[in-house]
Amino acid sequence: MKSKSSELQAGNTSRRSFLQQLGLGSSLLGLGVLGGLTIPQTSFAACEPPGTPGTPARHRRDCRQIRPRRPATTLSSSEVLKLRDAYKAMRALSVSDPSDPRGFTHQANVHCWYCGEGTQIHGSWQFFTWHRAYLYFHERILGRLINDPDLRLPYWDWETPSHRRLPVAYSTPNDTTNSLSNSTRTMSATDEIPEEDVGDDVMDAALNAGAFAEFGGTATAGGIPEYAPHGSVHVDVGGNMGAFATAARDPIFFAHHANLDKMWSDWIKQSSTHLNPSSTAFLNLSWNFYDENKVWRSITAAQVLNHESQLRYTYGPSRFFEILPCLLDWVIVRTDWRVAKRLNFTPALKAQTAKLTESGGRTRVHFTGLELPMDRSAVYRVYTSAEAAKADPGPGSEPYLGSIPIVLTGHEKHRATRRAPNAIFTLSKKAIGELTQKGTVQPAIVERGVKDGARKVILVRATDVHFSQAGVAR
Repeated sequence: MKSKSSELQAGNTSRRSFLQQLGLGSSLLGLGVLGGLTIPQTSFAACEPPGTPGTPARHRRDCRQIRPRRPATTLSSSEVLKLRDAYKAMRALSVSDPSDPRGFTHQANVHCWYCGEGTQIHGSWQFFTWHRAYLYFHERILGRLINDPDLRLPYWDWETPSHRRLPVAYSTPNDTTNSLSNSTRTMSATDEIPEEDVGDDVMDAALNAGAFAEFGGTATAGGIPEYAPHGSVHVDVGGNMGAFATAARDPIFFAHHANLDKMWSDWIKQSSTHLNPSSTAFLNLSWNFYDENKVWRSITAAQVLNHESQLRYTYGPSRFFEILPCLLDWVIVRTDWRVAKRLNFTPALKAQTAKLTESGGRTRVHFTGLELPMDRSAVYRVYTSAEAAKADPGPGSEPYLGSIPIVLTGHEKHRATRRAPNAIFTLSKKAIGELTQKGTVQPAIVERGVKDGARKVILVRATDVHFSQAGVAR
């Protein structure tokens, strides 16, 4: 019997061998260069690449009719039946022909390789573009398996207060007769996603991001929604969804990410100043996927930016278009955090913030390189002090600044996202009042859901902490 260390060594050797066949060094494993790879059936957890499928064919023009993606919570009975039939066929394909890359196991392994155990597109501007391409090919495969090119993935509109339970189509019945169910979820059919994870404050912070670098990230950093609401919902659903390596084993993953894709679409629509990156480094990002005909194809970021004309689906309007303020440009307000390791709310900042708040403007606090425990998937709350974190009074309290999730790449310990996350929280009026009153604070973090007496309070450690402010256009 092989030892665990010898098995790991063999796996690493196999991976290096694959890269060498492509003429690449093993150092490129973490750079996102290999494309949407499928994984052999014999090693689901390892997420090994499929070998050398050859030179991919370039993604070609999609000439299907443009059809809407609809909320999963409001699907008609016929739409639910169609979706269940498609996933039933996809699951059956994994049994009847395990080598077919369109089967459900292989489809889940694409995400496992790209977002879990192999290369990594999280924590960068690849997050939104790669997932859009992944869902697009997944959607086309589902349609082909039931011979319906009009099939479009639904989205789980968890930002709507009445839709925060698992959509009924995915939760009832919760057994193998329902191809949309998943028995590993810790979220029951009657549980609801917390307001602090997907509510108006979270959506406000994301949709009011001034530039794509804040919303969608950069080449080396993730954007606001990648952490919350994205990561928070992964933690809330739990089970397979609780780690990136296994998340796509749960069909609700695709509805969850369709809603994140809608957020990207909504952010672009919200303002003429909201633009995708135009650099060649971004536009030439390229990944490989098997399409609905089992053809190995390449697709670039430039080919997915206009989902309506290029990928042939639309989304309905967002309710946030009517309730979000029209903000002016964000202005950075630096602090002496790097030296003091405490957050100072100076008299000048107090005066400016009071004036801004009265007129409906926004003040945000930015945590760069925030250090968090990386041994489990969890949501962490950030407070203005250790005392407040110990009490954990929750959202709506004066000392509460915001929350940020950590999602494991795999279910093993110490397999969390490699990069320390950045967090941007829009400050509530109560939090502004707390900062104004105290002047100087030392923020602290505590894991959500831990009982009083067992809570471990962690003083904030971050590369930098500063503010930004934006007034309302009149």
